[in-house]
Amino acid sequence: MSILTSLILIIAVYLCLDISNVYHIAVEGNHYLNDEDVLALSRLSTKSKFLSVIPYRIEKNVLSSPLISECKVELKDGRLVKINVKEKNLIGYMPENGLNVLISDNDDHIAIDMDNFYIISKLPLLEGFTPEELILIEKNLSKCDYRVIDEISEIHSFKELKYQNVEIIMRDGNFIFSSPYGLEILNRYFDIESSYLSGKNKCYYFEDISGNAYTSACPWEKTEEEKKDEKTAEENAESAENEDIEDEEESGE
Repeated sequence: MSILTSLILIIAVYLCLDISNVYHIAVEGNHYLNDEDVLALSRLSTKSKFLSVIPYRIEKNVLSSPLISECKVELKDGRLVKINVKEKNLIGYMPENGLNVLISDNDDHIAIDMDNFYIISKLPLLEGFTPEELILIEKNLSKCDYRVIDEISEIHSFKELKYQNVEIIMRDGNFIFSSPYGLEILNRYFDIESSYLSGKNKCYYFEDISGNAYTSACPWEKTEEEKKDEKTAEENAESAENEDIEDEEESGE
């Protein structure tokens, strides 16, 4: 009884001391949510007792956020707790029913509150797309590195151009026009932009088939003659495509 009483007393004293608390919590894998938000979700702090930390319970708490798809909690020597998260792949935000919602590559529409409203500063605004067009945009933007997504301010539908009908406004002031299928070329944006030595506020055009990019006058700067030439070129390309289809059909017959 004396030994048992002494042991209980030692444990009680230990638990009352700060030396029994979690010493440090490391949050890894997050890009959109800041460390403080992940810690708030975990309900864990340096005042928590290290011996009472149950990884499964912490993981369940963190996964309650619609922005997080995976979570792994590890207990390390020195009373360290490591929280590794994987966020959903976000590609932008848009207004919906009077609220701003985050859009993922799986077409998840995630409402955001004032506590994490700061997330939209890292994402582009999406405007002017039908639901079908938006899904196509999501699919191709998901192939882009999040560091490129961070540099996009807005993405609009640009019906004035028949093929390169997606307008991308970069935070550095440049404009990009691409089809939805050419959006993956954005991964090369920094190399493309640095290869042109002229000033900012240029218009770039992406070609989805060849994967090439070039600069030219912005659509609103082009003369009527240039617009006429482009329209003729588009009509010739469409005519050639139709002729190829007809030749294939005749060959099949």
